[in-house]
Parts: sequence; structure tokens; C-alpha cells
Amino acid sequence: MSKFVLILVVSSLVGLAAPSVFERYRAQMLSGQVETLDPAPTLQDAAVASPVPGRVARLTADREGHFRADVRMNGRPVPVLVDTGATLVAIDEATARRLGIVLRPADWRHSVQTANGTAPAAVARLDRVELGPLAVRNVDVMIMRDGNLPTALLGMSFLNRLRFESDGSQLTLRQ
Repeated sequence: MSKFVLILVVSSLVGLAAPSVFERYRAQMLSGQVETLDPAPTLQDAAVASPVPGRVARLTADREGHFRADVRMNGRPVPVLVDTGATLVAIDEATARRLGIVLRPADWRHSVQTANGTAPAAVARLDRVELGPLAVRNVDVMIMRDGNLPTALLGMSFLNRLRFESDGSQLTLRQ
């Protein structure tokens, strides 16, 4: 009951104060005085204003110190390991098929060095790769035969299109 009374008292005070504030504003407007605004910034002030922040994604390192994320490639979710040592985004054949990439036998003309030796690879292009609010179009991707790539890699063909920095425990990517 006391809460109800308190709410009633506060509501009444607000109701009484609102017309008073409105009347004061109305009287000021009818007085003929020109309303003054803060002066416009000088050219120098405008030049040093802080930039509007862009889109940002932050990843936290796992226990091994790796940055992992779920990205969307061509609109489909793909778990990735961020790898600044990978020239291109790298996925396996099964993931490529799921993303709508159709490869011909002639596409397997590249070879890459893996931990298990040399392996054939194909290069294609993803329409869009998204990491949180960040989106990059036309991203080159290397496709490995199934079994040669334990997890998809988010390589430099995506990362080079962003600004990124790391303090070791957190990776910040900006667009």
C-alpha cells in the first residue's frame, strides 16, 4: 500500500510541475527574445572532432591463445580459426559445396604445403563474408580436399580488408 501512495504522490508532483515548465517556456517564447544557441564550431574545432566509430567486432582468445569465431560465408554459418598466416580464407570441399561453390576437376590446379605434405587446392571467390557487424564482399577462398583442413581458416583475403589489432587476449577488427 505504501508503494502505491508513493507512486501517487510522485505522479501528482510531476503532473503539477509539467504545466509550470510549459508555461515558463511559453512565456519566454512570447516575450520576443531571440532564442540563442551554442555557437557553431569553428573550422579548427570541426577538424579535431572525434571520428564516428565504424563497425567493430571483438574476439577473445581461447585457452590456447587462438581466436575462433562463427562467420557467415555466402549467408551460411561457418566456424573459423583466425589465421594471419593464411594468405586466403581456407575451407574444405564439403563446406564449399554447402556454400554453393561448384568446382570442376580443372579447378584443382594449385598445390599447397600442409602439415601432412603437399595437397591439391582450388581457388574460388565468396560473394560475402560476415563477422558480426563486419561484412566484406568478393573474398578469395582456397578450397582444400576433405580431410586436409580440420577447421576453416579466416585468412588475410578477409583480414586485409579490415583494420585489426590484438593485445594477445583480444582481437579487435574494424571496418
